[in-house]
Amino acid sequence: MSRNYSPKTFLRKTPNALLKEYFAAKGVLGEIDFNKLGETQVDLVIAAMEALPVRKRTEIEQEFRQINELACELGVRVLLEEGQSPFHGLDLAETFGGMGSHYERAFWMFLNHREVFDIAADLAYMDRVSSWRNRDVGVGLTPAVEKKDLEALAAGLSEFYRQEGRGYHCVVDNYLREDPERHCYFAYPEDYGTVDMELNEQEEFIKRARKPAFEVVFVYRPQTGILETNAKGRKDQIEKLLGIFCRVILGLDGLPDKPSERYDLAPLKDPSLSLATDPEDGIEGVFIRMLRFDLPDSGNRRITFEASSDSDGKAIYRLIERVIEKKGLPMSIVTVAKAKLKLEFAGVDGKKGKTLTFEISTPDRCTLKDDPPDQIARKYIERWGFVVG
Repeated sequence: MSRNYSPKTFLRKTPNALLKEYFAAKGVLGEIDFNKLGETQVDLVIAAMEALPVRKRTEIEQEFRQINELACELGVRVLLEEGQSPFHGLDLAETFGGMGSHYERAFWMFLNHREVFDIAADLAYMDRVSSWRNRDVGVGLTPAVEKKDLEALAAGLSEFYRQEGRGYHCVVDNYLREDPERHCYFAYPEDYGTVDMELNEQEEFIKRARKPAFEVVFVYRPQTGILETNAKGRKDQIEKLLGIFCRVILGLDGLPDKPSERYDLAPLKDPSLSLATDPEDGIEGVFIRMLRFDLPDSGNRRITFEASSDSDGKAIYRLIERVIEKKGLPMSIVTVAKAKLKLEFAGVDGKKGKTLTFEISTPDRCTLKDDPPDQIARKYIERWGFVVG
């Protein structure tokens, strides 16, 4: 999900010195003396931007939106992560520590380390994505990372999507993330052509054809052998995409013929199941917010139980007990097909603790993202027995 963007808020929170440097590089707004302009006096800047030619104004707004996406705690964390990686070797902690806001940090990176900024933008998108499909493809594989390998993956994806009348061009980027090790591949196949209405330099509406790209993300985790993907499509289509990745990047014959079931939620039938956590992870409570039971031999019939916050985390089981007993359904014959869990983290430095709510669905769906709290949750869903061994 994209962060809300407001031009006035963005300009008020960005130091004038950075705005002056940015607009000077663009060759516009030279008539504004940013040294004398108040830090929150943005009306003059807004008016000057609105007077720019349409294409220049659109270009600036698009770049401001990109910076805005990283002007937050998650974005700055990813900027630090990528900047300090061996590929760039930037020690940004002291530099960032002397800045007054995330807007300043993100804008400064955009101006001074554009390559790091662009990579971080992809990684931040990955951290926000919440719908992944998971397959076990094998532990300890060595992904191919050379230019020819990325081009081969792009060609394979293009061939696949051309069957749908799109994907005639495709570009693939790859990045390595540490702790834990993740090999990330971002593919951008060409989507269906479209026609937009836009204003020309004479402020007249014209039609302009364009060919947008859509995003397909693959993440391979060598420590667990899991290959994740975020892509739209039916299950059989997703498996074909995974097969292409396995052949081209992982050197396999195709998607391994292993059970497609990644998650087993049967342990959640047991009210006495221990959802214990380690003290160092700072989790104060684990709560089951929702369980969906599929009924046997009943088509699409299912029963969903939801519970609000409670002190002992067992409210949902008290509800299930009342309903199941009334229906005369033994727990042994139902299947737990979906669960929603909530983790409550302890506060730090007097701040209120954060919460993390996520869903797991059989056979292979999970809404966990890729930022640090989600990495902690991934550890526990394996420890609690929800991952097929």
